[in-house]
Amino acid sequence: MALPLQEARDLISNSVFLARLNDLNCTISYPYLNIQFELKGFYNIYKYFYDQFVGWEKIKTTSPNILLNSSYNYFKDRLVSLQNFIKVELQNQNQSESSIILLFNRDILGSIKNLRNTTPFPFDSPEVDFLISLNSTNSNRVDAAYYYFIGSNQSINSTHALEGTIMAYEFRNQDNSNIFNRRVKEKTSFDRLRSRFEGLSNNYENELTAHISKLKQDFKVHTDELDEFKTSKEKSVADWFISEKGAIEKFRKESQDNIDNIQASYRSKVELDEPIKHWTKRARELRVKGNWLLMGILSVSLVFAFAVYLLLWHTPADLMISIFNGDKGAAVRWSIIFVIFVSIFFVVARALLKFMFSNYHLARDAEEREKLTYLYLSMIENGALDKEERKIILQSLFSRSDTGLLKEESSPTMPNISSLISKP
Repeated sequence: MALPLQEARDLISNSVFLARLNDLNCTISYPYLNIQFELKGFYNIYKYFYDQFVGWEKIKTTSPNILLNSSYNYFKDRLVSLQNFIKVELQNQNQSESSIILLFNRDILGSIKNLRNTTPFPFDSPEVDFLISLNSTNSNRVDAAYYYFIGSNQSINSTHALEGTIMAYEFRNQDNSNIFNRRVKEKTSFDRLRSRFEGLSNNYENELTAHISKLKQDFKVHTDELDEFKTSKEKSVADWFISEKGAIEKFRKESQDNIDNIQASYRSKVELDEPIKHWTKRARELRVKGNWLLMGILSVSLVFAFAVYLLLWHTPADLMISIFNGDKGAAVRWSIIFVIFVSIFFVVARALLKFMFSNYHLARDAEEREKLTYLYLSMIENGALDKEERKIILQSLFSRSDTGLLKEESSPTMPNISSLISKP
């Protein structure tokens, strides 16, 4: 398969000998067709033979064998030589510029100029169109016409050979007729335009190849700079990450602990919100009840004092005398009444005092539980408690309260709490 033009352009533009390759010249000459022109630049030389090969590939099914054998194989062989030169010689790092020029002159130019024993026709020449057309109408005339075009001596021993020779002669010399004078002038003008166009095309191709090579070099330079910049920034980021990793990890851990403590504090507050309200309300109710009992004790004391006054007021005047000198029975009776009255007062007063102190005791217990709950929430938020310590405080908060009825009246104490409150 032929090497595509774009791939060939890339390989040539990447060569270190690009400037010298763009200065190479090649003369293309077909003397039997009166065709000769110059090609400048190695890429233009390759492009010409590539186009000829592709052109012959398209028309080889309709071309006569005598024309195909001399032309198709010629352009194919030259294209193979050019491809090998591009893929092998230009890619060889050990080659020098002088050796590249020597190989080009010997292997490429030599084979192009060597037309001995072969007479190739460009696929776009008018003679090829004529021979293909002649082959489609009468193939027996093609050989004679072909030999006439290449100037080969031949024996005309048949009508078909004579007709082919005459038709080839008429095709080649039709411009000498006055009828075709206008066509001759137009053809000359078109030939000049064609030569000028081909010259400009060659120059543009060489400039394009050089420009592509420069673009690739610039692209490589910018790519290297970007890679270097990327590597530098990646290293800077990696160094920064390594140096700041400890601080970031510490900040992350502290933030996570704070979030966990706040969440735990919030959950505990939600859980303990109702108990706090209950203890606040309970302390207020118990203190009000204790105040009422205190007022009751004071009232009972006043009533007792008034009753003692009445009792003493109605005591017989000779009671004290009868104790020592008179009837002692009356004195005993009044003494028993007085003792019973006083005992009843003290029993009632004692009971009321018990109930009063029990209410004050429970009210203080509820207040301390409320304060301890707020302390517990504050310590959770600051992360000062672990799981076991939380269990101890919760057990203290929800432990059974002493009524104060069966013990000495004193402030209630929470078990195992003092060590936690004094914790640094």
